Amino acid sequence: MTESPSRPLPTDPAAGHGLPTAPLAALDSAPVEARSVPDGPTSVDRIRAADLHLSDLWLPAVTLDQAALTHNLDRFARWCAEHGVDLAPHAKTTMAPRLWSAQLERGAWGLTAATVAQARVMRRFGVPRVLIANEVVEPAQLAWLADALADPGFEPLCLVDSVEGVRIMENALAGAARPLPVLVELGVAGRRTGVRDPEQALELARTVAASTRLTLVGVEAFEGVFPQRRDDDSPDRVRAWLDRLYDLARRADAEHLFDEAAEVIVTAGGSSYPDLVSDALAEPPELSRPVRRIVRSGCYVTHDDLFMERASPLRSAADDDPLRPALSCHARVLSRPEPGRALLGVGKRDVSFDVDLPVPRAVLRDGERIPLADGARVVELNDHHAFLDLSAPAEEAVRVGDVVELGLSHACTVFDKWPLIPVLDADGRVVDAVRTLF
Repeated sequence: MTESPSRPLPTDPAAGHGLPTAPLAALDSAPVEARSVPDGPTSVDRIRAADLHLSDLWLPAVTLDQAALTHNLDRFARWCAEHGVDLAPHAKTTMAPRLWSAQLERGAWGLTAATVAQARVMRRFGVPRVLIANEVVEPAQLAWLADALADPGFEPLCLVDSVEGVRIMENALAGAARPLPVLVELGVAGRRTGVRDPEQALELARTVAASTRLTLVGVEAFEGVFPQRRDDDSPDRVRAWLDRLYDLARRADAEHLFDEAAEVIVTAGGSSYPDLVSDALAEPPELSRPVRRIVRSGCYVTHDDLFMERASPLRSAADDDPLRPALSCHARVLSRPEPGRALLGVGKRDVSFDVDLPVPRAVLRDGERIPLADGARVVELNDHHAFLDLSAPAEEAVRVGDVVELGLSHACTVFDKWPLIPVLDADGRVVDAVRTLF
């Protein structure tokens, strides 16, 4: 990773940057039904030319803050450079090719996908390298991977965690132009995928090394399966578990199991604990080939008001130059049916609720922004309504017809609700838009 100077997101389709321009330009011009924009269907190009303001949007509207977005992209690129790790951001967070382009422009080694379907979209937009963070056993998806391996400009990688999975992959890749690079995944007992026992992981590495259709290029883990908080023993548990990664890499290398032509990839690091990963990988063992250390954080792009603000090493309580919440939702007050209660026109169809409910930041009225630091709390979401409990001083500050600005938690489940998200400058002007492809 190299440090990048601060620069805005690319808005000119001919500007180049991290991905080929033609598919990005085609996406920008393609019409899409965007429920927060006055005229629809619309396109990114039309929005850029429309001279819209926040007050022109149909509510509820999720928006992105241009300055915060740019800051986060630059700040995490610098963080990776300072810590000597590469970045393969989990691109499922946004599924937004414009943001992928910005991440790759800032030095990302590649992108991480959760599914082959996501990897297919990434390849279509010219992403050169995609790590699929799962073992692939679906026949049709393995057929797609076999076809993709014939493309010299695309490097897919995926994980393995079972001998049965390896056999399925071998049979499906019989006609592939080259072997599929894979990494052995270490898992956590009782949680999701990954080999539980280090001895079984080493045996699986031997199985891959004996294959003519797979090639072993590294080891992988995802520490995000531990509780993502800093106020209990979770960080210590993560540190102890991450020590297994280098031990497995060292033992596999001693048996000459890794691809002779490749570096050894050692990767972990979601959005909560990239610092613990970089610390654990700071001193690689002496192997027979170079070690590439990769973190895969994705939520840093927008950070958030709650989930990542509690867990990220670049949260405001822990860093002098923290990540900033870049996602907001604006919703109208529809009703004040009883004292202490307001109903907002926003619900589960619009904002995330899987980790935390939205947090009220402010009331917007007649060009004035009135902070709601105390006395306002979202307590429930229906499909299209939010229940806002009010006490003094917020009780007197919220009126029917007001706009409430909401902070959000867990960006991954916000982006997938909005095929087009307006980007606002500091004055509330809509200066750009981001297309998502879920």
